[in-house]
Formats: sequence, C-alpha cells, structure tokens
Amino acid sequence: MIDIKANQNRVVLIGFCLVLALAWFCYRPALSGAFQLDDVANLSGLADVEDLQSVIDFTLSGTAGPTGRPLALLTFALQAEHWDTGAAAFLRLNIMLHLLNAVILAWCLYRLALLSAVQPDRAVVVASATASAWVLMPLLATASLLVVQRMTTLCALFMLLGLAGYLTARGTINSRPGKAMAGMSMSLVVATALATLCKESGLLLPVFVLVLEATVLDRPTSITPRLWRIWHSAFLLLPLVLLLAYLASRSSYPDWLVARRDFNAWERLLTEAQILWLYLQKALLGIPGQLGIYQDAPVISRALFNPLTFFSGLAWLALLSASVAWRRRYPLLALSVLWYLAGHMIESTVVPLELYFEHRNYVAIIGPLFALCSFVLLGSMQLRRIAAVTIPAFLLLSAYFLHSFASLWGDPSAASRYWALRYPGSVRAVTVMATYQLAEEGPLRTLQTLDQFVLGHPGHAYLRILELNLLCMFAGDQDHSRVLEQLDRELPKADFTYTAGTMLSQLFTTSVTYDCNGVAADTVAALAGKLHGNPRYKDDPQYNQFHFKLLAGIARKEHDYPATIDNLRRAIEYRPSSELNMMMVTALGGAGEFAAAYAFIEDAETRRPANPMRAIMWQRDLDGLRLYISELEQYSKRDASHQLDTGTETEEP
Repeated sequence: MIDIKANQNRVVLIGFCLVLALAWFCYRPALSGAFQLDDVANLSGLADVEDLQSVIDFTLSGTAGPTGRPLALLTFALQAEHWDTGAAAFLRLNIMLHLLNAVILAWCLYRLALLSAVQPDRAVVVASATASAWVLMPLLATASLLVVQRMTTLCALFMLLGLAGYLTARGTINSRPGKAMAGMSMSLVVATALATLCKESGLLLPVFVLVLEATVLDRPTSITPRLWRIWHSAFLLLPLVLLLAYLASRSSYPDWLVARRDFNAWERLLTEAQILWLYLQKALLGIPGQLGIYQDAPVISRALFNPLTFFSGLAWLALLSASVAWRRRYPLLALSVLWYLAGHMIESTVVPLELYFEHRNYVAIIGPLFALCSFVLLGSMQLRRIAAVTIPAFLLLSAYFLHSFASLWGDPSAASRYWALRYPGSVRAVTVMATYQLAEEGPLRTLQTLDQFVLGHPGHAYLRILELNLLCMFAGDQDHSRVLEQLDRELPKADFTYTAGTMLSQLFTTSVTYDCNGVAADTVAALAGKLHGNPRYKDDPQYNQFHFKLLAGIARKEHDYPATIDNLRRAIEYRPSSELNMMMVTALGGAGEFAAAYAFIEDAETRRPANPMRAIMWQRDLDGLRLYISELEQYSKRDASHQLDTGTETEEP
C-alpha cells in the first residue's frame, strides 16, 4: 500500500510539473507583447539607470503607493539594460515569477491540508490540483502580462513564502510550542513587511492567516488558551482591526474626489458587490474575449434597491454572516468566502481606486479554488470520480483559453484593434488603437478614429487635444479654428483624466517645436484654463499641481519671471515635489536670487515626506540643489569680478 501511495504521489508531482511546463507554453506567445497602460509612467526612469547610485534613485522614486514599492522597483532596476529593447525580458521574468509562485502555493496548500488532518497522499493531490488550476487561470494573466503588475506577483511571492513559513512552524506547535510560535511570528512579521514593500496588499497576510485559523485549523492544545489568545490577538486580530480602522478613515470622500471619480464610497461598495461576482464568473469560465485590461467602464450602482445591486450585496452579506457563524461547521465554505473577501479588502472596498482590474484576484481566488478542489477530491467516491474527469478537462480548457489570450497579447497591433472592437466604449482601447494606427496607417486615420469616438462619447472630449497636437505636427499650416472651438466648448464639461494634463504638456512642446497656425504657448495656457475651470478638475490637488506647473513652464519659456515664480509657488502649495523644488531653485538661481533660493531650500526641508525612503531622496535632492546654487553664486561673483576688472582695464590710458 505504501508503494502504491508513493507511486501515486510521484505521478501527481510529475503531472504538476507538466502543468507548469504547459503554463510556460501557454504564456510564451505573449513575450512579443509591448508595454501597456501604466508601464511607461512607472518605469520610464529605467532609461536613466546606469550605475549603483541611479539604481538606488530609481528604487526610491516610486509613487505608485504610500510605500513607493521600492522592493518591486529594485527588480525592475536590475533589468534596466533591457528597457530600450522592449518588454520581452520583463515579461519573461514575470512569467517565471508566476510559475515560482505556483510551486510555493502548492507547498503551502500541502502543509495546510496536512494540518487539516488530510492524509499525505490526498493532500498532495488537493494541493497540486489547486495550484494547477491557479497557474493556468486566464483571469490572472494580466498580473503577469502587464509588466508593472510584477508589484502584485512579487508581493504574492513574499506572502506565499510567509504563509509557507507560518504553516511549517505551525506544524510543530504541539511538539515544540515555543520555537513554533517564534517561527510563526517571524514568518508573519518579515513576510508582511517585505510583501508590503512590493505592494500595499501585502498587509493582508495576517488577515489570510486569521481566516485559516478561524476555519480549517484547530486551536493548538500544547499551549494555554490564555497564551494563544494573547498571541492570536497581537499577530492576527490587531492587524485586522488596524486595517479596518484605515478603511473607515477612507470612507468619506472629499467633494473633489467624488467629482473626479464620479462615485462616493457607498456607491463604490455597491458597485464592487457586483464586480466581485463577475470576477468569480470569469474565474470559472475564463473566456479570452471577456478578459483583459481594456474593458467598458462598469455601470456605477447609485441606489441600494436596484434589483441587481440589492441581491448582489444581500448574497455577500448572507455568505459573510453564515461563514462567520458556521465557520467550524462548514470550514471549506467559510474559508472560500472569507479568504476571497479578505483578498479584496483593500482594492475592492472604499479605497478610491478604479473599479475593475482582474489582477486583484491573484491571491484572493486561492481560497475558493482550494475549497472547491478539497470538496470534490476529499468528498464521496462519486465526487472523486467526477473530479477525475472534470479537473483535467477544466485544466485543458483553461490552458487553451490562456494560450489564446497570451497569443492575442503578443500581437499588440492586432490586439489593439480587437479590444477597440470588443469594447467600443473603452477610451483606453480606442486610444491605444489610435497609437498603432498613427504608426501603421498615418495621421488621417488616427484623426478619424479620435473624432468618431469623441462624437459618440462627448465626455472624452479631452481627446481633441490629441487631435490638435497631431494636426500641428502633420498639418501645421492649416486652419485649426474648428478644433479650437470644439475644445473651448467641450473641455469645461469633459470627464476627468490625468492624461488630459499630459496631452496639454505634449501640445505645449509641439507648439514650441512646430510652426502651428493659430496655436502658440498662450493658446495652450487658454486651453489649460478651460480645463481647470471644469468642476471635475478645479479642486483636485494633483491636477492643480500639474496645471500651475504647466503655466510655470509656459511663463518661463516666455521669459516672464514673476509669473514663473508665482505659478511654481501655487503648484507647490497644492502638492510639493522634488521636480517642483528643482524648477523653483533653478528659476531663482537663473534670476540671480540666490538668497531666495537658499531660503526656499530651507523651507522645503520642512516639507520632507513622511515616507522615510522618500524623505532620504527628498533631502539628497535638496542637498544637490544647495550645491548647485552655491556653485552658481560663486560663478556669478567670479564673472562679475572679471567684468569689473575688464572694465577697469579699458578705462586706463
């Protein structure tokens, strides 16, 4: 019997290795893909990474979250040499990281099954089946194929390593309680810290462990109930309480945020209740045409008693209540519900992020998958016979869908046209398609695409800034009054996007570079004023920072020193940054206002960011600016002295 079980385990492990190879085969067509969405915005600094100091600078320069996510950025910095050659090297590492995560996940689930009193041979089957379904799941593909989402998969790596360490130590708690609790504590603390330095969702690791302890794991008998309660409260309950307190603090949106997002915290919760069901549907079906980063904007739920909203929310509330109340009676059901909801605590509740992204399920879907596989593989003989057929079929179907999705991703030009056709209301899909049209079909086709989209979706009228930019570049001598009139009329009512600011900045650069009929720096300033008067834009701190920074750049180009300084001060009042510090100091230094420059630097030191790593970068940049002003001042004095000496000599007989 032992030999039979050993052979069975070998067969299962070989099968799991074949699944990993199949996953690589399915993902491989995506290696010819391109950078997408936020990749360039977050990673463009890689172009400046050349030595150790620039690696440190890039690592500490992150703005994607409160921590800056330096550990994830470090992995990108180590690949900086590949930045100019395309996304292939980054995608390859992302995919390998996903496969590594699957291996660690299988080990975690094996340990979890053993701790749940499952026989070792059956624990191997459950763990391998769950990890196989997870690694091939098409819903999770964007977590690896969107380059910057390495932040998600690297965060998951440390969470899984922490969970593996926790479960391994937990397995020895009855024989060595002291060492076991030390190992459990260390695993939680270290892994949570490392995961959070990749992405803030790493803070959920103690919550996931709390779910396991509340459902499938029995309370250890080798330590006193009092000691266990103390440890449990300090390492598991306290992080949950702190996280809930943080979420509560984010549940009241300021007016400018509601205007920008077009929903408040309550409406976001109502909408996410439906989206969470949609994620589960896509996890099971995984149809490639329904997946991806380009989607029509979700319909926002405005009222609780809308039927779909009401029943979606009621179902989650009922499942949550039942899972808490009957977590010991129905541990697998409770595990699936509580783990899934815990995984979405940060990104799918009240934090005012965008409503829909599939990579948010990367860790959250593990609980439902494990519960489902455990139910069918550890259940009755009839269920196991059904599983013997359905699980391989599901894996093969998932592999087919995953390969199809990756193949589409690997042809960015064709994919852009497909997504624009599949989701005609997605402004991202249409603008990406327009980018490829510009390179492959010329500006006329691109202008037609943008114009048609804006006519059908007037809320995205800011795209006419792109139209004007293209017209200036390729038909600068034509009359642009029609587009200018449309912008003048439509910008005050356009939807919010930070991209509009980037478009204005590009238009300003174009107006300086090209001779564009009727479009000059003051035209860009006027358009910026129209957009700034839009209720969705006018009170947003980050957009106001950009607006006045743009006006400062325009004023400096026109040699209007007072306006430059005034606009820079206003931008800094909204949101200080190292870039604005540099602009202010160089403007003051260029005007010979050295005392004012020193005073500004001293004042900027009091605005040091709370994040300690950003504070280091902030101070180092200020020290560099102080040195710059010192050298500029010395050069100015030497130059003045030289001019004086030269002038004296010319007056001599």
